[in-house]
Amino acid sequence: MNKAPEIRPVSVSDLTLPHKRVMPNGVPLYGLTGMRKGVVRLDILFKGGYGVQDKPLQAMFVNRMLREGAGGLSADDISRKLDYYGAWVDMYSSQGCNHLTLYTMSKHFLPLVELLETLIKRPDFPVDNLDTVKRTNKSYFMVNSHKVDVVSQRYFENSLWGEGHPLAHIVCPEDYDAITREDLLDYYAKVYNSRNCSVFVAGEFDDVMLGALQDKFGKEEWGTGSLLPDVVVAPPCSLYGRRKVTVEGAMQSCVKIGFMSMDSSHPDYCVFRFLTVLLGGYFGSRLMSNVREENGYTYHIEAEMDAYGHRNAFMVTSETDNVNVEPLVKEVYKELRRLVDEQIPEAEVELVRNYILGELCREYEERFAKSEVFINAWLSGESFESVNKYLETVRTVTVADLQRVAKDVLDRDEMIEIVVGE
Repeated sequence: MNKAPEIRPVSVSDLTLPHKRVMPNGVPLYGLTGMRKGVVRLDILFKGGYGVQDKPLQAMFVNRMLREGAGGLSADDISRKLDYYGAWVDMYSSQGCNHLTLYTMSKHFLPLVELLETLIKRPDFPVDNLDTVKRTNKSYFMVNSHKVDVVSQRYFENSLWGEGHPLAHIVCPEDYDAITREDLLDYYAKVYNSRNCSVFVAGEFDDVMLGALQDKFGKEEWGTGSLLPDVVVAPPCSLYGRRKVTVEGAMQSCVKIGFMSMDSSHPDYCVFRFLTVLLGGYFGSRLMSNVREENGYTYHIEAEMDAYGHRNAFMVTSETDNVNVEPLVKEVYKELRRLVDEQIPEAEVELVRNYILGELCREYEERFAKSEVFINAWLSGESFESVNKYLETVRTVTVADLQRVAKDVLDRDEMIEIVVGE
């Protein structure tokens, strides 16, 4: 007689924390081994981001222009060298940090670290290339300005921080036109130096590779800027209530509902993350079951926590037919109220617990995902131990914990509502 396999609880082991060493010039180097064989990921991070820029888009354009010419190498020279070694360099900026990430085979690490040193320490910022990059990025911006999801995010962040806040600026086409080479040089001189630098390396690496990193980035102080203090963001002055933004010709409307939530260091942060998944973080969540499956108002709806440094915003996002905006909003508030007023069934908590643990198992098996987890913790100002703290919360959170946090956080009269469509 056939017998069904035994069902066992999902088990996720605590992650091994990165090993830290401080190089002679003070640059911290974090290493995480035991992941991918034969490949390596290198992250070079500079404190600053767009939280310290004097003009909109400065941080983005400085990072983007590093590979457009450096140390006498042209953009084509740089691209050919990366292609020759089968490597990829990703460059982007966030609220408090500028990121440069290299993916390569371990055997090609040494020449590529030398190339990165040139890009970081000797950028040329050629004017002709800058003009081309400005036109290209402005074109992308104009195209995205007709996408309701992109526009809704812009206005949500504006309402989240409040008019006049440094992070509330809604980028406009004129911001692209206004960027000059002098703006890039000013920002580069302030941010790109050893005093603001941190390095993460993950994958298969050895002492020779670490020695190369120290030789290029860790021997002596480099760069002209001074140590930037941690980016202290002024408290938000959120603009609550609804804002309707028109995008002509839009077939659907994008709806965002949310508020600035607790800091990552808050003792209930991990519990609220769990509660957010239960509400709208997986296919069988309450929002998906109600708004999609029962009412058919949307194809997808989700609740999430979006990080802005150490601060976190809670938001519910969905796209729907223009005529279904009001019914959809009504059902979102209904589900938020249920979390406050009704006890969550134990079976539902167990389902979400197993879902999260299963997702973490899958995520941690992906290439360099563990490194990404620890970098995100570092960016949020959390300790690396906080990663395993979330795991422990998922394993042990109770119905009473979730009910208490729901009442503390979601029982509120004011919300930000953004509706973008025709």
